[in-house]
Amino acid sequence: MIRCETVTFEDVGTTPRKPLTAKQKLALHEKQGGICPLCTKPMLPGDKLTDEHLRALGLGGSNAFDNRAMVHTPCALAKTHGPDGDLATIAKAKAQKRASLGFKTAKSRPLQGAPFPKAEPQCRASKPLDKPRLPPRQLYVER
Repeated sequence: MIRCETVTFEDVGTTPRKPLTAKQKLALHEKQGGICPLCTKPMLPGDKLTDEHLRALGLGGSNAFDNRAMVHTPCALAKTHGPDGDLATIAKAKAQKRASLGFKTAKSRPLQGAPFPKAEPQCRASKPLDKPRLPPRQLYVER
């Protein structure tokens, strides 16, 4: 009898997101000393702040208090959507996982053009116009 062990891969992108309460956000702000950990500038009253995972959930981060921080909203958007941001890194990690498991994208057929015959090139300047010319327009009328 042959016995096979199955290998399971843990998907790191399945951690459910849990929002923080206002009390927890205030505790994070005080723990950081009012400094944004991404840009190291002070967070002033009136600044738009966002609760951000320091290590993204899609990259194996958790909802633990140590993985959370209050940051400026523009800093959070740059961290998430920037060229080297979390979303780009997550996409790269997923592509590496697909490649390591041997999954390949199906190649599609090239699009075919319309089956209509091509028209002759038109040379508009080669023929003189057959239409009668209009009389010149009067610009000024004397009264």
